[in-house]
Amino acid sequence: MGQQQKSLKLMKNNDVISELPDDIVSQFISLLSFKEAVRTSIVSKSWMLIWTTHKDIVCDVSNILESLSEESRDVYFLVRQDHRDKFVERVDHIMQRRCKGPKMNSIVISFPLSNEHESHITNWISRAVMMGVEKISLDLTGGFGFVTSDVPRAYSFPLAVLISPGKACSVKHLQLASCSLDSLSISNSLASLVTLELQNVNLTDQQLDIMLCNCSFLEKLVLKSCTELVNFKLTNRSSRLRFLSIKSCCRLNYFELDAENLEIFEYTGQIDRFMFKHVPKLAEVYFCFCGSSRVESAIYALSQLANDIPQLKILNMVWIRVNLAFQLPEGVPTFINIKHLVLTVFPFLDEDKLGWITFILKAAPFLKNLQLNQFISSFTRQSEVHDRQLPEVTHMNLREIEINGYQGNYHEKELLKYLVNSAVKLDLLVISPQVKVYKGLNDWCYEDLNLPGDKLSLEKIEELHSMVPKAIRVRII
Repeated sequence: MGQQQKSLKLMKNNDVISELPDDIVSQFISLLSFKEAVRTSIVSKSWMLIWTTHKDIVCDVSNILESLSEESRDVYFLVRQDHRDKFVERVDHIMQRRCKGPKMNSIVISFPLSNEHESHITNWISRAVMMGVEKISLDLTGGFGFVTSDVPRAYSFPLAVLISPGKACSVKHLQLASCSLDSLSISNSLASLVTLELQNVNLTDQQLDIMLCNCSFLEKLVLKSCTELVNFKLTNRSSRLRFLSIKSCCRLNYFELDAENLEIFEYTGQIDRFMFKHVPKLAEVYFCFCGSSRVESAIYALSQLANDIPQLKILNMVWIRVNLAFQLPEGVPTFINIKHLVLTVFPFLDEDKLGWITFILKAAPFLKNLQLNQFISSFTRQSEVHDRQLPEVTHMNLREIEINGYQGNYHEKELLKYLVNSAVKLDLLVISPQVKVYKGLNDWCYEDLNLPGDKLSLEKIEELHSMVPKAIRVRII
């Protein structure tokens, strides 16, 4: 025992941790989150600044004001002036120390701040750019948590800060939320961008034109709640843009697209017509129509879209039907390339005549995967049995059907029987009582509503199996 105590004492005096090689320490730090990396400063004296080698800086409530984040999930409503002062002071300290470290990969600033903190925010971004940062994410939360009822003036993001004196711009990914843009006259500040995401930013038509003209390497563009935008025009046919998402830009009323390399387009809003001039690679489209024009928009997507984007392979559409008299086009179009179709139907009522499913099966003869997402069917009134005389359709290519939000109601069973009978080569049927929600860019999640119908009863499961031929595999999620 005496020898062991001597050995432990010797190890303690020698501070073995401090003797680790720098490259091993740096690798260890890179595996930690930013919060965990900062906490390593208490390990030993020589590790007090080792966290400055971490390449991804995240300054948010949980990392900077941890005690506040533990008080409530709605933390942004609790933020007071003293919290903002403390946040700014601590981030100032972090960025001052971090400048002594190696190249920075990314910086995230997420906290309720405004233009009154302009010098601090600009200084943080400027320091990060000097450290060769490639990704900047600035989320100022749009006025949550302020003491007064007056919303302070939004921070104006100076694009000139993206250029470090004497160096080429290193920023490839820029995310801005709840701020404004200054003049876009400095075009070379945008030249290196590969992805650009703007949310609740006062982007005008003129600013967008300048951005699209100068972002020659841009591959991904996301615009969300940019309420100043009226016209979207991308007429640079040689643009590298591959992914475009426009969501809730409420004043947008004109859309024109001429993009040779665009592959994915996602739109949420109330435009009922789109001008697709030259989009030869566009293969995947998501539509969520809202507002007074949602009926016209849905009709356009299920008819004219077949001519505008004939090469379309994946169509994902939220279909909000305002009444049961929804009239589909008389002449059924043909989507000659669609292999995967997703329909989110809201609402899904017993009174539904189900004529739309016949229309879909005829319009997409080469369809292989059909996904139906139902909403609030468990809340609908169970009405009397309706006479649904649907025309017989034989679909030769449909192999997989997925139905989410399934409750086993009468109209759902009628729909299921019709699909199973029509898809003569159906191989797999996936059923889930849970609601499935699309988050964007092929990201899905099941929404837990904590309802009695979130799980199918044994009786409904047995009933389900009795309706489906044994040759079809059934998977219940």
